[in-house]
Amino acid sequence: MKLRADYHMHSTYSRRNHGKSTIEEIAEEAVKKGLEEIAITDHGPKHYMFGVQEHRMAEAKSIVEKMRLKYPQLKILYGVEANVLDYEGHTDISSEVLKQCDIILCGFHLGALFTTPSDFWNFIVMNKLGKNNKSLREKMIQKNTEAFIKAMDKYKIDILTHPGDKIPLDIDKIAAMAEKKGVILEINNSHGHLNAEEIKIASKYNVKFAINSDAHVKERVGSFEEALNEAKKANLDLKRIINLV
Repeated sequence: MKLRADYHMHSTYSRRNHGKSTIEEIAEEAVKKGLEEIAITDHGPKHYMFGVQEHRMAEAKSIVEKMRLKYPQLKILYGVEANVLDYEGHTDISSEVLKQCDIILCGFHLGALFTTPSDFWNFIVMNKLGKNNKSLREKMIQKNTEAFIKAMDKYKIDILTHPGDKIPLDIDKIAAMAEKKGVILEINNSHGHLNAEEIKIASKYNVKFAINSDAHVKERVGSFEEALNEAKKANLDLKRIINLV
């Protein structure tokens, strides 16, 4: 079993040296490892620490286009890992982002520039307090989940990244909406979500999965073993993982 494609990785177009390898280095590594397809997906512009600057996306896309010519055996997509910004399900998937991108990933990140102070309070503070308060945790799970459901309804999201990481979600409801909207659920090789228990829950629905490396250095491009182990522990039919062969 091997990975034929990797749809989640970060390049030097991330701010503050978040991604350590250039787009060309990533493409070269992908070819070396025998991948057929990759996607360059730096954080969306509203990640105030690491997000790609919107005005630099066209420049990054032009490098991707050059790499397509240099490595015709490798299909290279350009995209972002967008950020859920509030409890109404808004993200940083702007018209400019859509204009540049071939693929849209979306997830939750602590470093996002949330829409209001209330959203920051709930996403960061209340979820943290909920770790030690069962009733509050249950309340926040439903509140967080509703934000993701609204995001999937508002935007054409291709892959939902590491659902359940950073803040808790009701994976059953997330998977039901993913089925309805045709959103692929990520089994992230770096973050431990979806984990085996979450995969079992999600697999009850007619959803597809993708294993992605979430690489921040070229050497990690195409890494998939930890995520594959979680899928196997969940007894997932591996044919449901779109990028395994």
